[in-house]
Parts: sequence; structure tokens; C-alpha cells
Amino acid sequence: MDPLYIKLAIGGLVLLGSIGLFFGIGLAMAAHKFAVEVNPKVEAVKEVLAGAQ
Repeated sequence: MDPLYIKLAIGGLVLLGSIGLFFGIGLAMAAHKFAVEVNPKVEAVKEVLAGAQ
């Protein structure tokens, strides 16, 4: 193989990895910022009513 193809392949892998890392960090930050607290009373009611059908 020509070394140019190897350089392009490595460059593409680095680029895709960087993009994935960037969006992964962005999604993690958004999930942390927009997290919604769960009311424990709602969970308790759902557990009791789960077998009521």
C-alpha cells in the first residue's frame, strides 16, 4: 500500500474519534445540566400499581 493511503486512513480515524469524543462530552454535559429529579412518591405508587392490571 502507498503511505499516502495509510496517512489518510489514520487521519480519518483520528478525525472520527475526535468528533465522537466531542459529541460524547457534549451529550454528557447536556444530560447533567438537564437532569430531572425523580419524586420517590411517584416511584412508590408505580411499584404498588404495577401488578394491578
